[in-house]
Parts: sequence; structure tokens; C-alpha cells
Amino acid sequence: MNFYRRHPALIRYTFVMVALVCAPGASLWSGDDSPGAVFLRDRVEQVVYDHVREGFERGGLRGEVVAIQMPSIVAEMHPSAAIRPLRTFTPQKAAGRYVIPVEVAPESSAPTKVSVTVECVALINAWEACFPIKRGSPLKPRDFQRKLIRVTKRERDYIVADSLPEGYQLNASLTQGQLLQFHHLEEIPIVQRGEQVMIHVHRQNLTLVSPGKARREGGIGDLIPVVASATGKRLYGRLVSPGIVVVE
Repeated sequence: MNFYRRHPALIRYTFVMVALVCAPGASLWSGDDSPGAVFLRDRVEQVVYDHVREGFERGGLRGEVVAIQMPSIVAEMHPSAAIRPLRTFTPQKAAGRYVIPVEVAPESSAPTKVSVTVECVALINAWEACFPIKRGSPLKPRDFQRKLIRVTKRERDYIVADSLPEGYQLNASLTQGQLLQFHHLEEIPIVQRGEQVMIHVHRQNLTLVSPGKARREGGIGDLIPVVASATGKRLYGRLVSPGIVVVE
């Protein structure tokens, strides 16, 4: 106290410095949290949200916005500024991160372009295992149920068809509640190794038919080795239907 009585000028200097330091601080805090700044951020978010939703509808996609990030410069603009997206949003998939360019135009100053980032997830109907299913089991509707899920990326990995694909089996065991994905499937062989087949050999305008045996399992369209029963000759033919192999 005695020190400040002997130096009155220092007291005035201290008050001036406190005022200079605190005033910008108050202005800085009110910049992000003032009602006007919050109102403008909410308006920008709504415009971007509607813009993304319209893009999903145009592309026949099902998705939703889970997060919106915008630059801090938005908080410094006038709350009554006009807002409009700068280009059409045409996504190829629902899930992902997208940058939406937006123009913010105050009444009394030049418009400003800002980039708003949105995080989106896809909403899809997937197939969920009702109980543990062993590897090699054929796909049966009674073993699965439909479930709406949210996918952050690669939503096309999941089985989203209205019905389960026929002629496939599991190449991995599934636990209860596990979602069915494309990599869980393998085609059920229609011919097993050693099974009897009819070999159709095409030679110009002539077709020779001979019984034989498959030397490898296969599905429709597979090229498999076969052995003709009459001659023991090894051939390669395409499996065109159950028990029919065509050699060309």
C-alpha cells in the first residue's frame, strides 16, 4: 500500500493496462458464443443439412448427417447474412465425409465462400444372424432377420437385397447378431469331385456326348477338369448345368 501511495502514476498505468487486456478478452469470448453468432451457425447448419438431404434423395440414397464442422470465420459474420450452397450435391454413396462449399453474403459487405465439412452415415437394411451358424451352411431365410443399421463406410459390403441369394453357403461361421457380408458367401458347388457327368464335346457341326467324371468340384460357369470314362482322356470343360460339362 505504501508503495502505491509513493507512486500514484503507477496506479493509473495499472488500471489502463488492465482495461486494455480485459477488453479484447471480453470481445473474444463473446465472438463465438454471442446470440448472433450462434444464430448464424445454426442457419448455416440447417442450410447444409437440407442441401445434403436433397442430394441423397436425388441419388436414391438413404443416409443421415451425424456431424457438421464449419470454419471459425462464420462466427465473425453478421447474423442476417444470406446463405446459399455453391454447387449441387450429388454423392455416389451415403456414408462418408463431404465438403460443401457455401456462400455467406452479408448485406453491407462482399460475400465470403466457406467450406463446411459434413460426416454422414448410411442407413441400410442388412441381414442379421438369428443364432450361431456354422461354416458351410446354405443360406436360409429362417436363419436370418432384417435389421436397419448405420454404416460409416463401405455400406455395399453388406447384403441389402430383399431376399437372400440362392445357391450360396457360408465360408465362415457367424455368431448370433452378426451381420451378413458379401465376403461371408461362397457359391454352393453343383458338382462334386468324382461325381458322374455327361461330357458334350463340340467339334464344328458335330457334338459328341460321353459319360465321365468330374475331377474337381465346381459351380455354374466354372471350368473344371473331367475324365472321359470310355477313353480315360483328361479334358477341360465348362459346367453349364448340373451334370453337364461342355468342351469346346
